[in-house]
Amino acid sequence: MDHAKSFGLSDPSQAIGKTDFDFFTEEHARQAYEDEQKIIRTGQPVVSKEEKLTWDNRPDSWSSTTKLPLCDNEGNIIGTFGISKDITDNKKATEEMAKAHNLLLALINNMPDRIYIKDTQSRFIVCNNALVKRMGRSSPEEIIGKTDFDLVEPDLATQYFENEQEIIRSVKPMINKEESRIINGRLTWSLTTKVPWVDEEGNVYGIVGIGKDITERKRSDMESQVMYEIAQGITATYNLDELMKLIHKSLGKVVYAENCFVALYNQETRLFSFPYFVDKFDTTPSPMSMEKSCTAYVFRNNKPFLFSNEEFKRLVELNEIEQVGSVSASWIGIPLQIASKMIGVLVLQHYEKENIYSEGDLKFLLSVGSQIAIAIERKKGEEEIKLKNELLQVINAEKDKFFSILAHDLRGPLSSFVAATQILTEEIQSMSLEEIKDITISMKTDASNIYNLLENLLEWSRLKRNVMEFVKIKFSLDKKIAYCIQPISEMARKKEIEINISVPEDIEVTADDHMFDTVIRNIVSNAVKFTRKEGKIDISAFKNQDNFIEIIITDTGIGMSAELKNKLFLLNEKVNRKGTEGEPSSGLGLLLCKEFIEKHGGKIWVESEVGKGSTFTFTIPA
Repeated sequence: MDHAKSFGLSDPSQAIGKTDFDFFTEEHARQAYEDEQKIIRTGQPVVSKEEKLTWDNRPDSWSSTTKLPLCDNEGNIIGTFGISKDITDNKKATEEMAKAHNLLLALINNMPDRIYIKDTQSRFIVCNNALVKRMGRSSPEEIIGKTDFDLVEPDLATQYFENEQEIIRSVKPMINKEESRIINGRLTWSLTTKVPWVDEEGNVYGIVGIGKDITERKRSDMESQVMYEIAQGITATYNLDELMKLIHKSLGKVVYAENCFVALYNQETRLFSFPYFVDKFDTTPSPMSMEKSCTAYVFRNNKPFLFSNEEFKRLVELNEIEQVGSVSASWIGIPLQIASKMIGVLVLQHYEKENIYSEGDLKFLLSVGSQIAIAIERKKGEEEIKLKNELLQVINAEKDKFFSILAHDLRGPLSSFVAATQILTEEIQSMSLEEIKDITISMKTDASNIYNLLENLLEWSRLKRNVMEFVKIKFSLDKKIAYCIQPISEMARKKEIEINISVPEDIEVTADDHMFDTVIRNIVSNAVKFTRKEGKIDISAFKNQDNFIEIIITDTGIGMSAELKNKLFLLNEKVNRKGTEGEPSSGLGLLLCKEFIEKHGGKIWVESEVGKGSTFTFTIPA
């Protein structure tokens, strides 16, 4: 009866003698007929086949049909009989669920955020296209069934696994956690939410995760921070090197900057110098032209260059650039410009990985480049002012020293000399020959001291005005020292001081003849001046391992305190004191010695203790 009703009949007898062609459309009737004929031919039944029933005058429906062969008593197939069940409502429900499922999958797969589901062992069981792309895979099948240990670096996988296991144990979600990860050499950021996947009875099946890429937002924040740090650094740092270190550190927060240098162009020399150079392979180069380098290309064209193998090869073929320094897999150069003036180039590079730098990095570095250029020019100006101030202080100290010598050291001997001449002028008639002799000896001593002081003053003046000739010649050291101390020998003889020269005959030095004379004369005369009667002065020399000659002058004099020794070669310190018999001393001679020795590339130092004499040592090229 139910079957008759499904045909729209009131009595089953009304269907007797009819076929499916009398009730269904041609399409369905033909399929039913073929199925039944096949059963008759083969004897094989059709079991629970889902069929779409199409009608001419009403909506389609679905049934689950089983058809079996109908046999006579002898087993011959004489027809078919069947059982069908209306499953239209179930089919519609299933189709609606399939539509909803497909809609959900389409929604998930087209979401820009990464969506995934993991089981209790942190294995992926669902993932969308955004996650597939983030993992660097081509299809979900490459991820499903795997864990993060199969897909990312071990440290990161361990961190993810521990977080997820804690969520499963505690059944507490992790909401909007910021996570960073380096992908292809670039720092990326995600905002991650993971919640437990729980049924109505509280059973935990795993976790559901959503990851949102916030790299651009974080990068924008960090770029703003870097710009602020550089602006602060311009006012807070004291020199260019400190500023460049700060800029380098700040840039590393946004881009790969392990290898970084600044090349500044000098318009006068037409060379690039490198005030800041940090590189894992190359050392800081000397100033160079870099005519065909990528750096020079950026400077010439006043535009940035983002390296690629194709572009590099093209420019090489055009003879625009050539390889300079170690080969880089990634290279980016940014012009440093102030208004219309180009001052140099900022360069970052990576030796191992390609395509480390992006167009976004280029835009950021361009915005930073102008700030760096302004900062460099400002710091260079500040350092120039500082240098000029320091030079001015030195000049003032030299002037003060000069006037001090004129006012005190020169005035004293002159006053004595004038007083002696006055005595001779006024009292010579009443003086004995012995008295006249004593006064003239005193006058000679004063004149000699005045002459020596004036000679040092003139030497110092010529040196400071850069009018002193500097001509190096080679000469025998022992003969030269013997010649230099001849004028001092009389002063040493009067104080019964012994001067010993122990210099090998084969030692030669290369120096300016006049300057060397001045150095030996000043140091030995000082030794005589500050050594008591019957003292001793030793002069020796040897060639050291740096191919310099070390000349040592040792006396048995009164020595000096540590405080005085530390002031000895400082222009702005007063170190003048009288010799053991009242001989005057300005301290200018030792300053002159230091300047002459350093002009030769040598150095001078002293060792001394009060009451135990002094040892002056200086070096001069062989």
